[in-house]
Amino acid sequence: MTIKELNASKVPIVRIKKSLAKYQEQNPFKEKLVKANEMLREGQIPKHLLPG
Repeated sequence: MTIKELNASKVPIVRIKKSLAKYQEQNPFKEKLVKANEMLREGQIPKHLLPG
């Protein structure tokens, strides 16, 4: 693609460093993920996320 085509496209262009691949399988927020999954399973939505 040329620079003009890239500027006109609506698709973002992102280059990901290969050195970050070591973090692909890691979850730095494991406790938050467990809590979020539990809340979704039980159908609980935090009040600050509800409309109105």
